[in-house]
Amino acid sequence: MSLSTDIYSIFVLILALFTLAATFLAAYTFANTIRLRNVRLSWRSGKLFGYPLFSSLFLLFSMVVAGFVVYHQMSEYYTIAGCYMWMGAGWFVSSYFSSKAYITDHGIVKNINDPSQTIAWHQVDDYVEKPAEKGLDFVFIYREKNPDERRKTRFIRLELFVPDRKSPKFEKLISLKIGKTMSSVSDTSFDIKAFD
Repeated sequence: MSLSTDIYSIFVLILALFTLAATFLAAYTFANTIRLRNVRLSWRSGKLFGYPLFSSLFLLFSMVVAGFVVYHQMSEYYTIAGCYMWMGAGWFVSSYFSSKAYITDHGIVKNINDPSQTIAWHQVDDYVEKPAEKGLDFVFIYREKNPDERRKTRFIRLELFVPDRKSPKFEKLISLKIGKTMSSVSDTSFDIKAFD
C-alpha cells in the first residue's frame, strides 16, 4: 500500500465518522423537539433570515459541490460528495431545531439541546423587558438549583429576543404565567448587560 492510499483511506474514514456523528446529532435534536409538550409559541432565531448561518452555508456549498461532481460525471467522488451533503443536512437539521425558541405551558426552551438554556415559569424570580430593533429583549433571572443549602445561592439569567410578530402573544403568556406575582420593568432607561 502506498502512502497516498493510506491517507485517502484515513480521510474517508474520518469523513464517514463525522457524517455518522452529524446523523446522530440531528436525530437526537429532532427527538428532543418531538418530546416537547404543549408548545404555545416558537420562532426561528438564526442569523440568516431566521436560519442558522454556518450550517446553511455549509449545506449550500455541499450541494453546489455535489452538483458540480454530478454534472462532470466524476463518479469516483459521488460517495464523498454524498457524505458531505448528508453531513451538511444533519448539521442543518440539528442547528435549525436547536436555534429555535420554544415557549411551552411549562416554561422557556431557548436551546433544545442545552438544559441550562431552559427555565420553568415557576423558577423565574424577576424579568426585564426592553424594546429592541424588530422585537423585544427579555432577561429572565432565576436561582440555580442548589442541593446543598449551605452554599451561596447563585442567580442565573436567560436572555431571549422575541420578534415583533410574536411579542403580543408572548407578553400575554407571560402575564398569564408569572404576571400575577410580578410586573416587568418597562419604559425605564437601563443597560441589559448590567445584569451579569
